[in-house]
Amino acid sequence: MKSARIALLASGLLIASGAQADIVRVEILGSVDFNVIGGDHAGIPSGAPVMMAFDLDSDDFVDSGSFPTRGYSIILSSFVMTVGGAGITMDDPQPFGPAYFVLRDNDPAVDGFLISRNVDFPQPVGVHVNGLTQAHELDFLATYGNTTTLSSLNILDAVGSYDFTGISVFGWGVGRFGNHGAEYIYESMTITRVPAPASLALLGLGGFAIRRRR
Repeated sequence: MKSARIALLASGLLIASGAQADIVRVEILGSVDFNVIGGDHAGIPSGAPVMMAFDLDSDDFVDSGSFPTRGYSIILSSFVMTVGGAGITMDDPQPFGPAYFVLRDNDPAVDGFLISRNVDFPQPVGVHVNGLTQAHELDFLATYGNTTTLSSLNILDAVGSYDFTGISVFGWGVGRFGNHGAEYIYESMTITRVPAPASLALLGLGGFAIRRRR
């Protein structure tokens, strides 16, 4: 009976946890096109690897009132970016308001993604380059020349892998006052659901209950 109660409790809590928002992880990979930034980035050559990753809450978004775009607030503390092993941090708090990961679905006749402080059009977000005190700006966009890359503005529908196939325009760089000191070549992106720690723990509890019954 005790095992049965544990199993029922676990299953009930799992159902309740399923009603919570999903955390989604975005990871973008590329390489250095050119770099004249100093600090820890001084001397990083063309071709060096670039990685950028961050988390989103699937329920924390803003829809544009003018375009078929939706911006998901980046969880600033989750942001990680390295260029040839040297770091870039996202400012927390942001100097101009939220930083969004924006989805574009048929906007118009193209689909795509961008990082912006505006859900309507690209505007850079605030970052700092390791080894430098000056504030810098980060731009990122990847536009696919079709309307089939995305099926909706729901980030959960966008879970999957993307690469250079079908790309029409991309831009990825770090700079100051609208001038890039470094530009990066976009190569691929993955969007994945992050398993909730509570759900994983409860799955373990459910497994324990099953073993006890046996």
